Amino acid sequence: MRKITLFIMLSLMLGCGQKSINDGANDFADANKWLALAKASQQPEKSLYLVKAGAILAQKGQYLKAQETFSFVTPDALSFDAKEDYFLYYGLALQNLGQTSAALGFFRRIKSPESHGIDWQITYRTVLSEAYLSDGNYYEAAKIRIELEDLLMDETAIKANHAFIWQALGEISLEFLKVYQTNYSSPIVNGWLELAYLSRSKVDQPEQLLNALSSWRNRYPTHPASLNLPEELQAVANAKIYRPKQIALLLPLSGKLAAGGRMIRDGIFAAHYNSDQASSTLIKVYDTANALSPLAPYEQAIKDGADFIIGPLTKESLEEIVGQEEHSTPQLSLNQTDMPIPSTSEIYQFGLPIEDEAKQIAQRAIAEQRTKAIVLAPNSEQGQRTIESFRKIFEELEGQIAEVQWYNTPEDIKQSVQQVLNIDLSEKRAARLQQVLGEPLEYVQRRRQDTDMVFLAASPDEARRIKPFLNYYFAQDLPVYSISKINSGQQDPSLNKDLNGIIFTDAPLLISNERQYANLRKQLIQIIPNIESPLGRLFALGYDAYSLIPNLNVMKAFNQYSASGLTGELSVDATGRVQRKLSLAKFSKGKANEIPPETTEE
Repeated sequence: MRKITLFIMLSLMLGCGQKSINDGANDFADANKWLALAKASQQPEKSLYLVKAGAILAQKGQYLKAQETFSFVTPDALSFDAKEDYFLYYGLALQNLGQTSAALGFFRRIKSPESHGIDWQITYRTVLSEAYLSDGNYYEAAKIRIELEDLLMDETAIKANHAFIWQALGEISLEFLKVYQTNYSSPIVNGWLELAYLSRSKVDQPEQLLNALSSWRNRYPTHPASLNLPEELQAVANAKIYRPKQIALLLPLSGKLAAGGRMIRDGIFAAHYNSDQASSTLIKVYDTANALSPLAPYEQAIKDGADFIIGPLTKESLEEIVGQEEHSTPQLSLNQTDMPIPSTSEIYQFGLPIEDEAKQIAQRAIAEQRTKAIVLAPNSEQGQRTIESFRKIFEELEGQIAEVQWYNTPEDIKQSVQQVLNIDLSEKRAARLQQVLGEPLEYVQRRRQDTDMVFLAASPDEARRIKPFLNYYFAQDLPVYSISKINSGQQDPSLNKDLNGIIFTDAPLLISNERQYANLRKQLIQIIPNIESPLGRLFALGYDAYSLIPNLNVMKAFNQYSASGLTGELSVDATGRVQRKLSLAKFSKGKANEIPPETTEE
């Protein structure tokens, strides 16, 4: 990836390209002509021509040919300037061939970069900083690019340079960003370091980040980054904080979706009364179940003066609204759609899609080096969506799915387990042998050996049947992964003992052991007894939806920002879609216990 980046960066910074190689005119555009001259010449001309040919090949991105050409050079035969060319372009070729240490060795032998032309110096600092970045010396990589600024005249090149500086500084820990700010550094270097520090230290406080950014610009009014902020910080600086005066809540409060709608509503009001805006913000609730059209409550809310909308809940209703030409009121939907949403609109999408959970499990399994999966799932629309999401990410990460078994009823589960483990084939082979031999045959059942994990998209009742069959048919050593669907929320050891060992994703509100979540659960149980049931996830959705409102625009602009929510670790992508990273838990002794972050199950 960095090879491509380097080639593009050089093109941007050098504009039309380098006109000379060693302060003299390059009479030949074709490296082959220099090679022909080298072949017909003796030293020292032979090595000089080889350097000129190698430099052209390196600049054209023909790195292997350049390396081969430079390998025939006799450095001691070169003049001082030609030797500097040799070190530069040989290092450039090696860096792009992934040989960073060797490249740095050549770059460090360059004695006098300032004695060369501007284009030469730009190339030198560009490739040297790339090498330091590849080598993990992020501060030096950034510092070299900061010094490069004085040589750049083109606005596009300056933006590309700022992007590199920002990338390098983003790799440095907060502690060292502070340490590197010294009296020995220039104000320009310290300004960059301070900007990186404040953006990272305020990453979970968008409003404070905006204030700190404004203060930084006042202190550094002529700083290069102040005049031309890194792209993501520019977006943050331009982002607005939402402070709605009237929020419209579009939810089904009657009909078949009423229980879920009421739980989301309760979560929203809980967050509202726990916020600083409770006294200055009015929430009006619209029952979408009574509307003849999804557009009716939406249009009524706007007519009533809503300056922010939460909802609707169903995908169909959301798509009706997205299909309208006008979207003047900011909106956080409680579902997601694949329909294109105009970039100018302020429609954000939130929800609890099972696809997100399946993706996270796929990533977790691969991280634990589980690369060959068998899958069991109900033959339903939801089951198929879950498996397709798991398959997509799992295979992108170079995992393989050995087999998928679908079941239609609980009675199918035993046979499905036998089939997915190839136990039925073992029994059929034994039966055929017994028929051929004409006498009773003793044999040992064996499961398939081409898998190292199981993925379930099962309900709690289904999983309580599946896991014992997996154990019975010799798959007790295979780790089993699932999603929140498997967790009923009932902490009943006698009921859930058959789920022991299953790892699954779920909302922190239901499973996190962190004090803030555990204490909140205890408080909510007194008011909402079924908060630990699947409905509790909808309460969490409502609570997080309200809590996200002020910072949605900033989060969209600054994708490093994440917020700890009741539904998971939340961020917002460039399309306005809220992304969730859920908690992980494992059933042990019949109870769901959170797996602490950054640990790996053995």
